[in-house]
Amino acid sequence: MIEYAKIYHFYRSALMRSIRLIIFSILLFVVVNQFVHGISPKVALLSFNLFVMIEVFFHFKISKPVPSITVTKNDRKDIFQSFTMQALSPFVTQGKTSGVIKKLIDLPQVKLFLQKADMSHKDVVFVDIDKELLAKSALDTAVTFKGKFVTTIDVFVAYLLLIEKDQKLLFAKQLKSEDLYNISYWIRQVAPQEENPKKVRVRFEGAGVGEDLVSGWTPETKKYTAQFTSLALKETPLIRGREQEFKTMLEGLIKVENNNILLVGDIGSGKENLVRALSYYSFEGELGGYLNYKRVLELLVGALTAGATNRSDLESRLQEIIAEISHAGDVIIYVPEFQNIIGASSYGLDLSGALLPYLKLGNLPLIATMTTGSYKAYMEKNSLKEAFSVIELKEPDKNSAIQMVLGDGTNIERKYNAILSYKSIASAVELANRFFQDQALPGNAVSLLETVANKIALSKDIPFFEKTHKKMVLEEHVVKQVEEQAHVAIGMPTGAEIDLLLHLEERLHERVIEQNEAITAISEAMRRVRSGMNTSERPVSFLFLGPTGVGKTETAKTLADFYYGGEKNMIRLDMSEYTDEDGVKRLLGSAPGEGDERGELTDKVHDNPASLILLDEFEKANPKIHNLFLQVLDDGRLTDNKGVTVSFRNAIIIATSNAGSEFIREEVGKGTKIDKEFQQRLLEYLQTKNIFKPELLNRFDDVVTFKPLGEAQVVQVIKLLLGSLAKTLTDQDIKLIVDDAVIEKIAKEGFDSEFGARPLRRYIQDNIEDMIAQKKLTKELDRGKTAAFSIDGTGALKLTVS
Repeated sequence: MIEYAKIYHFYRSALMRSIRLIIFSILLFVVVNQFVHGISPKVALLSFNLFVMIEVFFHFKISKPVPSITVTKNDRKDIFQSFTMQALSPFVTQGKTSGVIKKLIDLPQVKLFLQKADMSHKDVVFVDIDKELLAKSALDTAVTFKGKFVTTIDVFVAYLLLIEKDQKLLFAKQLKSEDLYNISYWIRQVAPQEENPKKVRVRFEGAGVGEDLVSGWTPETKKYTAQFTSLALKETPLIRGREQEFKTMLEGLIKVENNNILLVGDIGSGKENLVRALSYYSFEGELGGYLNYKRVLELLVGALTAGATNRSDLESRLQEIIAEISHAGDVIIYVPEFQNIIGASSYGLDLSGALLPYLKLGNLPLIATMTTGSYKAYMEKNSLKEAFSVIELKEPDKNSAIQMVLGDGTNIERKYNAILSYKSIASAVELANRFFQDQALPGNAVSLLETVANKIALSKDIPFFEKTHKKMVLEEHVVKQVEEQAHVAIGMPTGAEIDLLLHLEERLHERVIEQNEAITAISEAMRRVRSGMNTSERPVSFLFLGPTGVGKTETAKTLADFYYGGEKNMIRLDMSEYTDEDGVKRLLGSAPGEGDERGELTDKVHDNPASLILLDEFEKANPKIHNLFLQVLDDGRLTDNKGVTVSFRNAIIIATSNAGSEFIREEVGKGTKIDKEFQQRLLEYLQTKNIFKPELLNRFDDVVTFKPLGEAQVVQVIKLLLGSLAKTLTDQDIKLIVDDAVIEKIAKEGFDSEFGARPLRRYIQDNIEDMIAQKKLTKELDRGKTAAFSIDGTGALKLTVS
């Protein structure tokens, strides 16, 4: 390879290029001149042909040699035997490492690497290091990145890794080794010519112009189907991450009998992409034997049922389709949402019995798709299942999902005339998996990226990236879009939010009196979540214990106001309504075939993954529901009755309970200090009374005890309630003044030690607010006036308007 590189460099030097151009011009001039003057240019033409042959030989042999040894087989005696010509050439021609990198950095694929990594030429510092060390590191990098040969990208990445200790470029860009691997993989997919140069060969696409004459006409079939192959040919489908499923699909289709495939997976899992890949590679003739040059036709259920007055009409049409397909021999039928023709839709169509004999015989090769829920409801126990090879498309792991989305990245860039940075794709995979559960990976990440790319491309505030006349989609754009859609803060906190987090205890205490332990626990949890310290799959969870009316629910409401856009966005479930076993069905939704009821818990969390979930009076829930929450609090996942798994990772769960209230009141009445010892005794009390199982109590991040309110706390609660009333009146341009004696009267008459602060609100409504309402109705109290409450000589409330 080194000799090839020397010849390559010499032949492409400026001097040789000039000489070659002069020789070409002279020979061409001589040949044309002799032709014009009627002289037979034998010698000149021979020389010209020899020159062209040398150029062709250089272009296809010298400049494009394939390395003789792959990186995995290189014994390191001559590591350059595994280098591509472009990677090797700078090592031969440049004396220093800095020169090698300066040569590489001008190559299109390296420029593309910098672009995807959100780097610029200015970021790269040219440092001279040992060339042999760089070459060995490049070989190691290629092996690590599972490359075939050492490419220019491997050399460049090896250089970045070698200078990282001093330059910290990758650290500044927040790139780790797995990120470099994925970017390298992306570049290899976008520009594969360096590592896998295309061979010049004659290609025949499709079966030819006379395929209908060879295979047979299908006029009836065309009435009820669409040409899916034409759709698949618009772009090259990628099967990265689904290679095994694709192989299994091909193996199922070449069976003699039962040659039918059922692809089962959630929306976005890539079911249709596998069918596109089959159509594309079959048309290209790359599948071999029986599967080459097949026509994939998509069944149109609407067209099939249109005009059919009864079942016999439908079966007659189906018989005609089957007869034509059996005769043609080159058709594969594709039926998306297969449940629509086996009784699951408004079409009222169940062709299971009519299809089964032909599917088993192999006369009607068919690929069907269904979601996991539909499969469980309509196919799992259906006799039709035995005619299919069922292939389940499980959600890929994070790194596989990133590589799958990278494959779609090029199509997104072309569609929206934008540039996707690698960090934007990695962020889309992470956030889509957490917040958009309507689809599975990689589909939800692709949808998110398309939304962001379209918005960025249309934005007038974002400048073009360097000289590309395209706009760059960055990680921050993806985060902002998710924040807008999920209505929750995701990115690292800034400005006002930092101030809120640092002083969250004070803000919560504006509405919650005392209960310092609970306020501190909530505040610390929010700081961990927003600072990125909480990486567990489990949700943050608390169990609030204490008498009624001491602020347990109010604490959750206050947090909802500060961080979740108000109480309306809080998922609140009164667990006293779930005391029987039917409560499980209500929480998880109806089972397949038993109705369309949505899960009151699972569907709400599915729609809003970043939620505050309040479980009021948790002790009253059925024990089976307690068992459900064992899984939620431990694994952060729950599968509903339709087979859909919902993630609770982004939720905060607060369960409140009055259990042990008497125990708490008695102990506090004795002057017992609420500390860890008290907390342990309380938990033991709950377990001995069989209120909560020990394994459930241990699943909560923290069990917080709320103390009964004392006289001082009652006064503060009254002031909070009156302050809320005063704000309402201020909005109406009315001023409220309340005498201290009035506050003492409310505390004395409105507070109930058994029910806590709740009766206070009712007392204020029945007395203070009612008197104000009467004065407003009589027009005595109007805008610009003041309502002053005091106590008269008899000890009754008195309202003075001024």
